[in-house]
Amino acid sequence: MRQGDIIRLIVIEESANDAEMILNSLRKARFPIRPKHVEDEEDLLAALSEQEWDLIISVPEILDFTVQRAAELVKTSKQDIPIIALIKKFSDMTALLAANIHSVIPRDDTISLQYVVRKELDDLETRLNLRHMEQLYRQSQQQNVSLLETSRDAISYVHEGMHIHANPSYLEMFGYKDMEELEGMPVMDLVAPEDHAKFKEFMREYMIDENEEDRDIELVGFRINQNKRQKFKLKLEVSKALYDNEKCIQIIIREQLHSKEIEQKLKEKFSRLDTLTGLINRQHFMQLLDKALSKAMESHTRSLVLFMRLDNFTEIRQRVGIGGSDPIVINVANALKEALPNVVISRFGDVAFTFLLHDKDLKHAQAFGHKVLKIIEGCVTELENQSVVTTCSIGIAQVLASAGTPQSILSDAHAASKVAEKNGGNQIEVYKAVVKASDNKDAELNNVAKMIETGIEEKRFSLVYQPIVSLRGEEEEIFEVLLRMVDANGKNVPPGMLFAAAEKAGLTLLLDKWVLREAVHVVHDRGGTKHNTHLFIKLSDQAIKDSEVLIFIKKLLKLGHVTPEHLTIEISEATAISQIKFAKAFITRLKQMGCKAALEHFGTGLNSETTLKHLPVDYVKIDSSYAKGLSSNAEHQTSVKKIVELAHSFNKSVIAEAVEDANSLTVLFQSEVDFAQGHYIQEPDPRMEYDFTG
Repeated sequence: MRQGDIIRLIVIEESANDAEMILNSLRKARFPIRPKHVEDEEDLLAALSEQEWDLIISVPEILDFTVQRAAELVKTSKQDIPIIALIKKFSDMTALLAANIHSVIPRDDTISLQYVVRKELDDLETRLNLRHMEQLYRQSQQQNVSLLETSRDAISYVHEGMHIHANPSYLEMFGYKDMEELEGMPVMDLVAPEDHAKFKEFMREYMIDENEEDRDIELVGFRINQNKRQKFKLKLEVSKALYDNEKCIQIIIREQLHSKEIEQKLKEKFSRLDTLTGLINRQHFMQLLDKALSKAMESHTRSLVLFMRLDNFTEIRQRVGIGGSDPIVINVANALKEALPNVVISRFGDVAFTFLLHDKDLKHAQAFGHKVLKIIEGCVTELENQSVVTTCSIGIAQVLASAGTPQSILSDAHAASKVAEKNGGNQIEVYKAVVKASDNKDAELNNVAKMIETGIEEKRFSLVYQPIVSLRGEEEEIFEVLLRMVDANGKNVPPGMLFAAAEKAGLTLLLDKWVLREAVHVVHDRGGTKHNTHLFIKLSDQAIKDSEVLIFIKKLLKLGHVTPEHLTIEISEATAISQIKFAKAFITRLKQMGCKAALEHFGTGLNSETTLKHLPVDYVKIDSSYAKGLSSNAEHQTSVKKIVELAHSFNKSVIAEAVEDANSLTVLFQSEVDFAQGHYIQEPDPRMEYDFTG
């Protein structure tokens, strides 16, 4: 790892104190760590889904959770995270190393730990650099292939005198349609007989010469034209090269002294236009779509893609014959060009056309789609013995930052067009993302991210409220605000999936701001400063690092005529610890504005006392894991009492989450917890109707 890089570390250890000892030994060695303590499989799965990690240090087992199982979970997550196992018995070493544990060292050997940590991190950086170089190599290869295929120069590769590859210009020059016709053919067959001896001597001298400089020779070549061989002059340049990692000879013909007709065909072939219709071709459309996607990612400026396919064209082709198909496609293209002169239109496939509308909204795209339907419906193609009229099916997809690739956007538009076609054709369909069970977690999250980006205008979002009830007899109205979203079918998106998708796509700020805006409206509608309603709102990790969020909150409060004390902003303890500098600055400014602050999931950090010393929060919310079986779990009861004592020593109020039953509520009361929240008290509800006086 580069010096100064933060090391994101997971420690799998039963005791928080023992975990802290491991961390202290690394801190003494000046490792800049950002740790997370994990005790079981569920904790590790949650950590792996939160972010990427650099290292795991683990004991061999905690109850039935083993370091071998941890290695399996890491492998399943497709993350490259070295694992160091700390053992007490050397007899465990062989089995652990066989289970792909990277390093195994004695538990109490801090010197070895520091050395192995540095070694594993260095090895990790080497692997990351290697993958980066491989990616750059692949990109370079792709670029080289692209340059080769689009080059105006005729280029081929020859191994032992036989063609193994040629680009389109080379094939066109010698009159071949595809590489299958040329593959394995001796290069000598393309040279006129009178120059065979000259070419053989040239190649013999070139191959035995140790000087690898390029050489050229002027020859007479053969071109196939209507099954006849035509001679033409060419200047052939040879050089030593690699193709598919195999040594070969590269042939380049730079001076193409062939007919103007062939040269014109080459120009048309490699231009941006489709040769049949004059519309832009598929390749150029994808380039324009890629630029639109980049713009969406940079500025959230949306464009729209329409995928149009002519209806029932298989039946039409059977009726008019193959010869009658092209005139129909040409006529449709001309009608589109004439009616839509300033629109980006592509002939994307045989009878498929695509449109790109820049900086337009969905309503505009739908109106545009209906216009296209009328254009195609009114387009009549006159053939020799019949008139042909057709219709089309159109799918619309938005160019969203979360789409990731141009291919994904086209896939959505194409899927929508298939729905329109299935429903009878001659209609448009807007792509609608829905929640689907899928083996591909990334695809699921990408689908949800698309829903998030369009969620506001499509009114997918809503708020529900859960009461936070005083256990000390206060009648203050406090609700936690929770965000919910539905898909196009009205089905609820699981909150965990919603926020994971937002995090992955960088859309958490969009959700934060929507919730803040709606929450302020709610307080205003309930009487603003005159009403005693207080709302708790959780913000994302991204929000506390964005200074604009505080300005946004201040403006909302001012415009809504709501006093700041009605809002309490929550951040998680894990976020606070990992972003302590940002968290402290954020909470300090929040308090200066008059809002309150809360630290949720409290009690999961390795040193909660230090966290409370640094962060001027008003509330701590005990992590929900302590509520599980609280009435019968003595260990959890002891932990809750310790958290309450610690929080009260810093004058912080304590809220217990996820209260399950009446017995747990009694334990919380006896432990001097200040507030309680959970499904036992009331499940989250769209209405704020809890009776706080009861």
